[in-house]
Amino acid sequence: MSMLVIFWRQLKKYAVMILGWGGGLALLGFYLFDIYETLFVSNANVAEFIGAFPEELMAFFGQTGAAITPTDFLNLEFFSYIPVILGIMAVSTSSSLIAKKEEDGTLELTLAQPVRRSAVFWGELLALLLSVALILALTWGGFAIGMDDSTVFDFSLVDLLRPMASLYAVLLVYLGLALLLSMVLPSSGTAGLVAGFFLVVNYFISSLANIDDKLEGVNRFLPMRYYQGTKAIESFNGGYLLLLLGFAALLIGLAWFIFTKRDLRFGGSGGFRLALLRRSKQD
Repeated sequence: MSMLVIFWRQLKKYAVMILGWGGGLALLGFYLFDIYETLFVSNANVAEFIGAFPEELMAFFGQTGAAITPTDFLNLEFFSYIPVILGIMAVSTSSSLIAKKEEDGTLELTLAQPVRRSAVFWGELLALLLSVALILALTWGGFAIGMDDSTVFDFSLVDLLRPMASLYAVLLVYLGLALLLSMVLPSSGTAGLVAGFFLVVNYFISSLANIDDKLEGVNRFLPMRYYQGTKAIESFNGGYLLLLLGFAALLIGLAWFIFTKRDLRFGGSGGFRLALLRRSKQD
């Protein structure tokens, strides 16, 4: 069994997830443009209503100015919170990618075939990475269709790819973290819980750092600090993107290294030890 076979088999399993998440987010993106034009262009009172919210509340979602521009609206209504929504999906799927198969015994059966551990790891992982990319591609498609009928949004479809790229990079970090934790914690459920907790805490710290500068000392070490959202449309920071991708690659690389070196666990029987044990001779 080759890595390519594992990849295609796993990708087919993700088909429903891709269509469900991608289709739903594409539909949301499609309607956001009509909502903006209806509420903010034709009805000035709505803009005044939004402006009446406390500055701290708006700053929590990354809004610093008094006026709500088209890019500000997309950030408030989509890009400000979507890393948490999709992040939970990525974390739960990634934490079960390998560990769940260990727990139910299917991984042992797979490795009993003439297949290397690395082929299993990368075949499964690449299918997940492509699935997340396809979800974002469908989402971008919904945005593209909605923006095509808009007369207010003055940026291009290529410009819209930049916040999607930043979103993908930050999702890879949490995906990699969940995968790494699943290699060292007792079960896939525990790994998903810890990674999800870190995701939510990171989101709140990074959001609150917009209000309280004292949190910036902690925030600078957290992945969400380098997520750009719609800021990437006007001033894209390639260094932030590379930093997130590099950190994600490090986490994934560590997860792969540990998986190839440690013994298999069954029913979550690994304990909390970071075991870099010798692989059995049959591996």
